[in-house]
Amino acid sequence: MSEIKTGFDVIQNIISGKWKSIILYHLGYENKRTKDLLQICEGVSHKVLNEQLKQLQMDGLINRTVFPEVMPIKVEYSITSYGRSFLPLLKDMCDRGDIHFQKLHHQSIQHKVCQL
Repeated sequence: MSEIKTGFDVIQNIISGKWKSIILYHLGYENKRTKDLLQICEGVSHKVLNEQLKQLQMDGLINRTVFPEVMPIKVEYSITSYGRSFLPLLKDMCDRGDIHFQKLHHQSIQHKVCQL
């Protein structure tokens, strides 16, 4: 991790990584199991997904709940209230990305993230 000098540095460290923003955004709407997140993050490996989830947990943005009474053991992820505070920022970033894409390519972007 590089030296933290500004609030931008902090936010970049928290949501850096290809999948963290997408994971957090989707957990803002409903709890998800690992298999659900693997489908949402199309192309991510199980290993990378687990790393991203652990980092989000360590930063206090998501919770991991294990249901040991269910076989096979069920694991579910949910957003924390602190994580929920990032949703307006993520929505704005997604909307701004759409506008930029449209400006560069003169066409609408088709995606699954911002239109939940």
